[in-house]
Amino acid sequence: MINKSTSESYSSPQDSSLHDCVFYSKLEKLQVEICQFLMEIVNQWPPEQVIDEFEQIFVHLNCTESDRVNQALNRMIIDQSQSMFSATLKQSFYILINNWTIYKKQEYIQVLFDRIGLANYQEERISPSVNLLRKWTYSFLQSQDYQEICHYALHQRSQWINRYQSYLLSTQINRSESQVQHQVTINLAKQLKDKYNFDLAMYVARSQTPRSQSTNINNPTQLGDEAINLIKKTISTERVFSYAHQADIFLEQTQSYNYREFKESLLNYLMLHVSSRYPANQIRETLQNKLEKFDAQYNYKTITKPYISKTCKQLIRLLTTENTKSPSTSFVLLVERGNYLTLAILLLKIVLIYKSAQIYLECCIANLLQHYENYPEEECQHFIKFLEVFNLVFTIFTTNVQYHLVNLDNSPSNEVSETELNTYRLFCQFKGPDLRQTNLRSLNLSGADLKGANLRETDLRGMDLIQVDLRLANLTQANLSGAVLNEARLLIANLSNTDLTDASLVKADLRRADLQSANLTHATLTSAKLGHANLKKANLNTANLMAASLNTANLSEANLSHANLECVNLKGANLSGANLSYANLRGANLSGVNLSGANLSYADLRRVNLTHANLDGAYLRGANLYRANLSHSSLKQANLVKVNLSGVNLKSAELQEANLTSTYLRHANFTQVNLSQANLSHADLTRANLTQANLTEANLSYTSIRHAELTQTNLDHANLVGANLFGSHLNQTQIQGVTFECCSGLPDTLKHILAEDQFDLDHANFMEQFVDSPSRSV
Repeated sequence: MINKSTSESYSSPQDSSLHDCVFYSKLEKLQVEICQFLMEIVNQWPPEQVIDEFEQIFVHLNCTESDRVNQALNRMIIDQSQSMFSATLKQSFYILINNWTIYKKQEYIQVLFDRIGLANYQEERISPSVNLLRKWTYSFLQSQDYQEICHYALHQRSQWINRYQSYLLSTQINRSESQVQHQVTINLAKQLKDKYNFDLAMYVARSQTPRSQSTNINNPTQLGDEAINLIKKTISTERVFSYAHQADIFLEQTQSYNYREFKESLLNYLMLHVSSRYPANQIRETLQNKLEKFDAQYNYKTITKPYISKTCKQLIRLLTTENTKSPSTSFVLLVERGNYLTLAILLLKIVLIYKSAQIYLECCIANLLQHYENYPEEECQHFIKFLEVFNLVFTIFTTNVQYHLVNLDNSPSNEVSETELNTYRLFCQFKGPDLRQTNLRSLNLSGADLKGANLRETDLRGMDLIQVDLRLANLTQANLSGAVLNEARLLIANLSNTDLTDASLVKADLRRADLQSANLTHATLTSAKLGHANLKKANLNTANLMAASLNTANLSEANLSHANLECVNLKGANLSGANLSYANLRGANLSGVNLSGANLSYADLRRVNLTHANLDGAYLRGANLYRANLSHSSLKQANLVKVNLSGVNLKSAELQEANLTSTYLRHANFTQVNLSQANLSHADLTRANLTQANLTEANLSYTSIRHAELTQTNLDHANLVGANLFGSHLNQTQIQGVTFECCSGLPDTLKHILAEDQFDLDHANFMEQFVDSPSRSV
């Protein structure tokens, strides 16, 4: 059954238990008891107390805190197992040394050596067991193993090298002589990585809070504030290329290839072919030449896992260190030119097609560290910068935490530029289960906890997913047609290219979800929360979104034809280029919305709030905007042919060059509106308020402007041929260069000024019929 309650918060990283390992011999299990105890206390006790306990165990045969440790030591003495005792003592030294080095407590290492070295091993005790133990300990202190420990611990290694102990431990893992020593070292390396992972997640979360500027936040990287921008840049790139998905596709496509074809495809997978510029072209040429010769005798053999393993390791060597001692040519070329992220991504892509290669890669990094440790820190800045970027990239993509990039300002474009990254915020959480290959159709997932789950391309057709928790889940290209997701939690979920046709998402929470290019045809989203969601190019044809919240959502180029958007909140949304033909938007809030270039033909926009909206170039032919509020909106070059705008509020709106031919504008408020060069021929402006409106060079031919308010209106160079101005007020109206031919209903004062014989007064009857024609009513 799927777990329904997993914690979202981080806990402090814990040491991995050694007791779970079933492959230990009886004697090795004794060693495990002692090493496990020391691993616990070195992280919990003060160093002075740890040294006291170490002396009690290995000099006095008396562990003060654990009877099991005492029993383990006595068992070794009874069995006369000096070799196992020496191996345990050796590993115990390394446990303390490594931990104190990592946590910058190196001064206690010398204290430990002094205490153990100065103990009196010649003094006879009553207990034969204690005497034998002292003899073994003293013998170990004279051995080559102890000399190596001293050299390892007291070697004057540069301080900056200590920051990368998790990689240096890789070489120690390979040299481990016993399973216990091997496992202890692996656990210590994992502990370091877990701590870095935890600290990075905490840093990301805290650094983006309002209090971050006034508090001292621990940054585990050496990159300063650049770390956040680098993570954002990496995540934004991964959204486009999806490295893990690319790796899966590559392995699937090449499974029947021969070895030669595989090697050729491998370079294309690494995408080194996308740039012909230096150094990418040079790196590609170098790798191609090397791979062609590598194991050429197997070129026509079908590819197998061993071939993939060998080839990945070969690539790692070419990109790091070919001779295990010094940097490779490719490494130097990329790092010295500052291509740290490029190199880190190349190595990541190699590991993603053969995950076991990561251990080998870390050994190569350790070899590079040993090469650079002889240089002062100031001469290793390029290498250190690479290590920090490498750490960051591999933490983001290979650990149990996933990072999400979310746009807070509803950027209209899916392409994220350097400057736009500031408008994005990072969210992180534990990765959910990978359910891509799981058959879920027989399970009851209603109310299940699937936070962060990977459900990419999963078949969930018609399933009951009511109240399921899918926050931050990956549902890319999944099939959810006909599924019931009522009240589901899909915050920041990835639903791009997902099939949601006929799906029910009533009251679903889809805030900040990525629904780009999703198919929501005929889906039910009534009262759903879609604030800040990305619905770019989504298909919402005939979808029901009644009373849904889409504030600041990105619906650019979306298909909303015939959709029900009644009473929807679209405040600040981006609908540029969207298709809203025949859509029902009655009572919707569209204030501040971007509808530039949108198709709103025959849409129902009665009583809609469109204040401060951008409708530049929008196509509104046949739309109904009865009593809509368009004050301060922009409709430059908009097509409003035969639109019902009666009673509409267009105060201070911008309608330059708009096409309002035959448009119904009775009782409309055009106060201070800019209608310069607009086409209003045959429009009905009866009783409209055009006070202080700008109609310069506007086409008002055969327009009904009866009983309209034109006080202080600018009509300079306007075309009023055949217009009807009966009963209109033209106080202080500017009429320079106006064409009044065949114009009727002019006030007597204006006739006198313009000379009465210019006008055909009988034309008034025709205009009366035109204005009051039944075909022009609502």
